[in-house]
Amino acid sequence: MRDSKIMFSNLRAEMAREEITIGKIAEKVGVNRDTMGRKLSGKAPLYLNEAFVINRIFFPKENIQYLFKELIADKSDEEKLNLKN
Repeated sequence: MRDSKIMFSNLRAEMAREEITIGKIAEKVGVNRDTMGRKLSGKAPLYLNEAFVINRIFFPKENIQYLFKELIADKSDEEKLNLKN
């Protein structure tokens, strides 16, 4: 059985509200639709510059941390990596 976790739930919600397709995002980011689909489902890496392009072009009023909250380390991640100050 496949684990079908939805990545970037806030981004997906904003895409639905604004009727922005994966294809439209892919075009602006410079990848094909299938590649962008894999990136947005967590099956391929989404690079920081791609996240900035998505934020700047499609959702300039939204905070990038809100759109991509799943990429932000939480306290337990910091402790595992010994990144505490």
